[in-house]
Amino acid sequence: MLSMSESARRHLVNSGPPADRARAFAEALSAARGKHLLIALRGHPDPDAIASALAQAHIAARLGVAKTTIGHTHDLSHRENRALVKLLGLELRKMKSVKEIDSVDFIALVDAHEVEPDLVDAEAIEILTVVDHHRAATPPRGRFVDLRLDVGATATIFVDYLNELAPLSSESEDDRRIATAMMHGLSTDTDDFTLAHATDFRAAAHIAEICDRDLLQNLSRHLIAPRAMDVIARALSALVVRRNFAMSGVGFVPDSERDTIGQAADFLIRREDIDTVVVYGVVGEKFIEGSLRTHSASVDPGAWLEQAFGNDERGRAYGGGRRDKGGFRIPIGFLGRATDRASLWSLVEHAMRTALLKTMTGEEPTTGVMVTPPT
Repeated sequence: MLSMSESARRHLVNSGPPADRARAFAEALSAARGKHLLIALRGHPDPDAIASALAQAHIAARLGVAKTTIGHTHDLSHRENRALVKLLGLELRKMKSVKEIDSVDFIALVDAHEVEPDLVDAEAIEILTVVDHHRAATPPRGRFVDLRLDVGATATIFVDYLNELAPLSSESEDDRRIATAMMHGLSTDTDDFTLAHATDFRAAAHIAEICDRDLLQNLSRHLIAPRAMDVIARALSALVVRRNFAMSGVGFVPDSERDTIGQAADFLIRREDIDTVVVYGVVGEKFIEGSLRTHSASVDPGAWLEQAFGNDERGRAYGGGRRDKGGFRIPIGFLGRATDRASLWSLVEHAMRTALLKTMTGEEPTTGVMVTPPT
């Protein structure tokens, strides 16, 4: 007879119909009955990750998990994500170490297949479940893994779980809150459903009558903050175009505003004569971070960014992505030895243009418009 662990491990990476995967997910979660589960969000949490964590916490409560904490290591940097947490009254715990959270028995991952590298003291705690829709370079480590590449959002997977294990009701305020978060997560991760699969549309149909439409409308307003406008302006002034490829460096960006780089990339990709754009900047004085957007069928964001920037000492790519977008985060390293901001930015600009132009066009960098680093 198979142990729970062996049985649950049968349901890995696109294995079995959704109902079977939901039951295997519940079987794995039963190990945490009466215990404390930490849902550890990776990176800067986005609506899909937040909604999926909320759904898992709901299911865990139904299955007898005594306590579930949703934790994140990096800030909620995008104003829409902060609005999601505020308007829905969600409780998220910021943490640097697992030891800050009382007596964690298991870790769960949603919208990610690896623990956040900056989270301290996580190695000794078993990863109970991994649910994600991103491609993994190596098999994820977890007692239960559901990795689906044929969905546009992790929230879609959790709609399957909810329907099978803990159906939501329009009569419950908490259930309406979960449905609203999941619809918002579905919408944002599929670019307002323009990149959605059939499974995503079916998931949205399941929760459409449960979510709070007025609240969803407030969450979905695409407002641009003043600082994002500033970064977009800097991106326009520093834009370099080579055939159908564009790139732009926006200088120094506070860690709390890192998502403005992605917003600038979203804006620039709308230019009619380009199909791929990369926007980058120095974030928090420690990392070079950037966003790629593309309409080109020949550009695989994850593979393209790995070719441009390579891998770290552990063999992990500095960048990753999906069909139309990607992102990267590279430690400044020796470039940080520059004595002032202007010198540092000059080094960053040269390194980035060298890597990007060589990958896209085979060109060596030329002198272009240099962004003056903001004070």
